Amino acid sequence: MTISKNQVWSDLPISPGSVLEEEIEARAMTQKELAMRMGRPPQVVNEIIKAKKSITPETALELEKVLGIPAQVWVNLESVYRMTKAKNDERKRLQQEASALSRFPVKEMAKHGWIPAFRQPEDKVRALLEFLGVASLQEPWSQTAAAFRITGGGNYSPDALGVWLKKGEIDAHKMSTADYDEARFRAAMDEIRDMTTETPDAFLPRMIELCAGAGVAFVLTKELPKSGANGAARRLGPHKRLIQLSLKWKWADVFWFTFFHEAGHILLHGTRSFVDVTEIGSSGTPEEDEANRFAANFLVNEKDWDEFIRERDWTEPAVCRFAKNAGIHPGIVVGRLHHEKLAPYNRLTALKDRFAWVEE
Repeated sequence: MTISKNQVWSDLPISPGSVLEEEIEARAMTQKELAMRMGRPPQVVNEIIKAKKSITPETALELEKVLGIPAQVWVNLESVYRMTKAKNDERKRLQQEASALSRFPVKEMAKHGWIPAFRQPEDKVRALLEFLGVASLQEPWSQTAAAFRITGGGNYSPDALGVWLKKGEIDAHKMSTADYDEARFRAAMDEIRDMTTETPDAFLPRMIELCAGAGVAFVLTKELPKSGANGAARRLGPHKRLIQLSLKWKWADVFWFTFFHEAGHILLHGTRSFVDVTEIGSSGTPEEDEANRFAANFLVNEKDWDEFIRERDWTEPAVCRFAKNAGIHPGIVVGRLHHEKLAPYNRLTALKDRFAWVEE
């Protein structure tokens, strides 16, 4: 049995009672006579005709015997009538909910192709509800965002953030991944670390493949206005994990630090969910500090870093030499020098790369 999403419903709800009334009038039969033949009280027939009472399968079978019209016809008439009424009621509710559209980045969602670009408010509401997987915008659907440990306050919208997180979840569920395996994920991370000197078109496909092979869906999701999103990590069922990044800060070193920061959450903090809506690397909860240390030490061996900063030679040649020995992009070294305030933010910026979305 298949169900079509494209079935066309009339806007005019025609009650099976009105059809029944026409039928008995054509037969010169009274309601009382019909009720008697059916073995029912006259009030029952009257309530069916006035659409106060539904035609049940049992009643439909009785009508089939008395009038010779198949029971399925009456059941179908009742079903279509109830569905039409429900759709009309839904349309009114969608029109009422249109006032909530301003809370959501609907225009940008349509621009990115996440939802269709409708003009009518009720169509926009319906598309948004289908995207979010909820029945009403009035429900506390944004608990999707509230379920996360959010680092950083800032000026962000829980609704926009929730949409961003939902998009990551949707894309992750579409991805085929192996069952999550911590050992394989750690091995994948070692290989991914060696990719920091490559360009995105070279490293991204392999990076996604390596993560998927370890049971981790790696998803890049465009930032939305007021979403504030930089990165998120969470568990999707017992056998799948998700790392979701935006390119909010655009710097390549931030991208790499954020990835390993979120990977740290996956490895260190089990089933909990985290999202960063502030500059990555900022101090916050103990879990965030742990993820920061994990990312920093994974990218650069702590002992090697300590020796490097003791030399206090942060010229461009020295940074490039250290980065080459460490097997990472020099921009990552510069980013850490900036973050730890060992070098001014306007120094060594020529060694840093920026990533950008390629518009399709």
